[in-house]
Amino acid sequence: MERKKTTIATAAAPLLVVLLAGCGTSGLDGKIGNYDNVSVWPSADARGSQPIGELTTLAPVTVECYTPGQVDANGMGYGATYKISYDGGEGYIDAGTSVMSDKGEVAPGMVPQC
Repeated sequence: MERKKTTIATAAAPLLVVLLAGCGTSGLDGKIGNYDNVSVWPSADARGSQPIGELTTLAPVTVECYTPGQVDANGMGYGATYKISYDGGEGYIDAGTSVMSDKGEVAPGMVPQC
């Protein structure tokens, strides 16, 4: 009986790997809305850091996920962000930035939470 359990588990392992490989690998493609410049930050919490890039209107991006803002007991924190990838790298942009996709303007409910 134990041999059957091992065989079933061994047979199921490749299927599980295939299923998990597809998780979180695709984002939502879009373009930056009507802005002069959009700063790209190295992390969702951009406090104390410098932008790592700038995007302009109609720059193509892929929105990977959404990070809600955080505030500590002293009222300090950071706002909500989208994790994006773009030609030249990846980073975070303010979630208030308009990103237009084929499904309309990107909203937090359209992408997974980071």
